[in-house]
Amino acid sequence: MKNLPPVKSRKNNLIQAFAVGALFANSMGIAFAGTSADHEHTHTSEPSITIGHKVVNGNVSVIMGLDGFAGGNVGVSSGPDGLLIVDDMLPGFEHKLEDVLDTLKTCQDCGDLKYLINTHWHFDHAGNNEHFGDDTVLIAHESARALMAVEQNIKALNMAVPATKKGGLPDFTFVKKSSVHFNGEEIELMHFPNSHTSGDIAAYFKQSKVLHLGDLFFNGMFPFIDLEHGGNVKGMIKSIKTVLESYPADIKIIPGHGAVTDMKQLRSFLQMLEETTKVVQKAKNAGINLQAIQKQGLNERWDSWAWPFISTETWIAQVYKSL
Repeated sequence: MKNLPPVKSRKNNLIQAFAVGALFANSMGIAFAGTSADHEHTHTSEPSITIGHKVVNGNVSVIMGLDGFAGGNVGVSSGPDGLLIVDDMLPGFEHKLEDVLDTLKTCQDCGDLKYLINTHWHFDHAGNNEHFGDDTVLIAHESARALMAVEQNIKALNMAVPATKKGGLPDFTFVKKSSVHFNGEEIELMHFPNSHTSGDIAAYFKQSKVLHLGDLFFNGMFPFIDLEHGGNVKGMIKSIKTVLESYPADIKIIPGHGAVTDMKQLRSFLQMLEETTKVVQKAKNAGINLQAIQKQGLNERWDSWAWPFISTETWIAQVYKSL
């Protein structure tokens, strides 16, 4: 096998190949196959949070925090053409992520990270774009790139998020749907508007039958709806219904946060969204204010869905403001 060209040249070559595919077939890409071994890898240097990985199905593995919050779940496809990842965790975990990716290389000469797909713009999913961007082709929805390109304020977190430097901005964007072909695996990219944010996408690994939903799906938890940046609970309900109608019933699902799961659990998520929204909608229509609805609460069956970041009261407020 020939040596890969230097970093800048390699990225330029990838971009050129990617552009040709996009122009002539509304697709982006190359090809893909991966490891079948189901093994664990951990790394425990500072910061003191462990991340690990396991095979989900076919070519696709998942990387996630095992004993603390490292950011969103990372989908990985690995094979003779290299590595492709979906999302890249919080800033500060770049070297741990690299260490885990090293264990997923299928051969010495084919393990480079070639493509990075962002499911949306948030820093816990795109926090290491600048680190990986110099030699990796970055892909996202056009709305996500626009949000990354300028400083944003997330009032719900009382946080200013600086603009992403040029090297960490997506190289390619799309509007509704596109595909990456990487070593035989087609990865379909679909936009789901006005859900968690304005620029959420799902990445479906068709041959492996694995769907990465990013923060369209918080498994077993109330989700965060970024109302300031295009998110809306009604949009999320619509998107989850579309997901359930659009993909096979027997797929594996990587959520943005929480354990890898299936369509059955996604239906439970939809049920939670619909039923809690109905409660808030009914109370709001009756003229009850937000504070009174929060005091009233929800059905106790949803108590276990609360977590430190999104309490029941916070979830009610997000729904109320979405309506």
